[in-house]
Amino acid sequence: MIMGCERDPVRVERANVMRPAATGSAASLKTTASGSFTQTAITSLDVSTAGENTILKQTSVGTLSGTLSGQFNDKLRVVIHPNGKFNAHGTFTCVCTVDGKQGVLEFVGGDTGELVSPTLAVFAGRVVINGGTGALSGLRGVLQIEGSVNVTTGLATYTYAGDIHFEP
Repeated sequence: MIMGCERDPVRVERANVMRPAATGSAASLKTTASGSFTQTAITSLDVSTAGENTILKQTSVGTLSGTLSGQFNDKLRVVIHPNGKFNAHGTFTCVCTVDGKQGVLEFVGGDTGELVSPTLAVFAGRVVINGGTGALSGLRGVLQIEGSVNVTTGLATYTYAGDIHFEP
């Protein structure tokens, strides 16, 4: 790869793209994060229809474990189509600990899934960490999620994996 200006090109054989750029403030390296979300209780549920679709508006509480750990609450909107497929969008708030630091994190996520049996649905999507408070202020990240919903109880369990970092 050739970098530099036309008059003074510089040949770069290897570049470490994970190393932060030198700036006036300290930059943060990405850290791999993984673990699971487990909903433990539904705190409210509203069911309605729009045409042939069923719409669930649900709030629940649960536990986050792994790199990010703590207690969360979520607010979800799920649209279930007549063919058994669904899409969901939600916000999550977690009183979390990350690498020994504590604070409150805010997540926004979305997924798509489908009913695979009368009692089980599966889904996959992603969650974005929008920021935090306390010692988690400036934490950002994108996490891929996949999991399942016990249709009988309405509770989901899912894994997450991705990268997180602290913004300067």
